[in-house]
Amino acid sequence: MKNKFVLWFKQRVNTLCTKLERSILSNKSLKCKVVFGPVHSRRLGYVVGINNIKAKTCSYNCIYCPSGKKNCCSVCSSNCLSPFELYISVNNKLKEFERSGKKIDYIAFAGSGEPTLASNLSKQILLVREFGYKIAVFTNSSLLWNENIQENLMFADYVSVKIDAISETVWEKINRPHQRLSHSRILEGIQNFSKKFRGTLTTETTLIKNINDSDEEVGLIAEFINSIKHDRAYFMTPIFPPSEDYAIAPDDETLKHLSELIKGKITDSTMLCRPAKEEFYATDDFENELMGLLALHPVSKDAVKNFAKGNEALKKLDYLIENRIIKEIDHQGKKYFAENLVSGKT
Repeated sequence: MKNKFVLWFKQRVNTLCTKLERSILSNKSLKCKVVFGPVHSRRLGYVVGINNIKAKTCSYNCIYCPSGKKNCCSVCSSNCLSPFELYISVNNKLKEFERSGKKIDYIAFAGSGEPTLASNLSKQILLVREFGYKIAVFTNSSLLWNENIQENLMFADYVSVKIDAISETVWEKINRPHQRLSHSRILEGIQNFSKKFRGTLTTETTLIKNINDSDEEVGLIAEFINSIKHDRAYFMTPIFPPSEDYAIAPDDETLKHLSELIKGKITDSTMLCRPAKEEFYATDDFENELMGLLALHPVSKDAVKNFAKGNEALKKLDYLIENRIIKEIDHQGKKYFAENLVSGKT
């Protein structure tokens, strides 16, 4: 009798799991907006991204953020999906990409919000590690003062920490943090984490014209970076259209000067300039893949057009434009496709 009950119970569980899996796979927003890509990373190669936080929820509201102004600036836990949903969605995405004969280099937790806001981040990392890929987390560093957050990140292979400013006034202008955050505690948290972390730790600084591109501020950033244990320090400028129109890159002359200054002060620094070629990759589900990426940032028109060579993809692109689901925008002389949030159809 006991064995029959165990068998019956297992069958019921398998049936329920199968139904749940079908439900998850039918939800395109999970496959394309929560699990997106692959995208080409200038630091990691080809990456499948995980947007594990509720849409546009972050502890910062950075002026240069390409995903737009945040609907919710929060320092509280904001999980987007269950571990089971995550596993099924990532597995499905990887299978689709592997069928194309291509390989990825990393699975990265990064998206339109701050990934460390997920209270179960360590479980999520351990779960997707089962697929056999290295795990990266891109954090804005705002919660690194919290020892629980530090422990969650210990399960990653690669962690990128944001350091846009050392002066508190500049930090407030560029990152527009949640009011409960303390800049001094964040910097202290970065220092403490760098001593504990055994994986690859890199820093990321986005240079914005007339805000953090002075010799004084860059000098302070360099001094701080040199005080922590790290593998490489990356300096970059906004690639995609930002939340605020004034958040643009320093002019070429200033960038040339800053590049020489940074290299002189930080031996393991790298200036990441705009890539010569922007790429867009998608599986056969072109429409949902594109909308998934547009939820994160605008995508260059040339990159999308280059991929959408097939008639079906071009028809879907025309449909999205004609129905005002997406729109064309111009930023510094370059054209992009972006979500048309005004239409109410996204």
